[in-house]
Amino acid sequence: MRHAQAAPAGLGAEDFRRALTPAGRRAAAQAARSLAGADVRIERVLLSPARRTQETAAIVARELKLAESLLQAVPELYAASLAVIRAVIGREHGGARSLLVVGHNPGISELARQLSAQPASGHLPTAGLRRLPLTDAQWRQLTQS
Repeated sequence: MRHAQAAPAGLGAEDFRRALTPAGRRAAAQAARSLAGADVRIERVLLSPARRTQETAAIVARELKLAESLLQAVPELYAASLAVIRAVIGREHGGARSLLVVGHNPGISELARQLSAQPASGHLPTAGLRRLPLTDAQWRQLTQS
């Protein structure tokens, strides 16, 4: 999942501290409801520690009634490349098979494109998510990379 819409960076504003807009909060809640409707059971949430990803993950967790202990902020996920995201998943999945990663473009869209059965549909808009059922072999390859 890509974080929801954040306030634009103002003059002197730090990108890391950008908060969600009201529209972003609504979009994050809508994305979470779509996950709930798909009857997805998330076992672990890995997220960038940036404010906008933390807020997005918190909204999703609240909507899905996930325990806060399932959320783990991983510093390397802030503005991470595809290779870094894959490495973090491999290192931090904690045995979970149903994992939500909340991050930033372009890396999170690249991951979705790489793992998707329809790679042409790769770009994730803000609050966009992609459900990617993986075979056992794909999961092993992802978590051992």
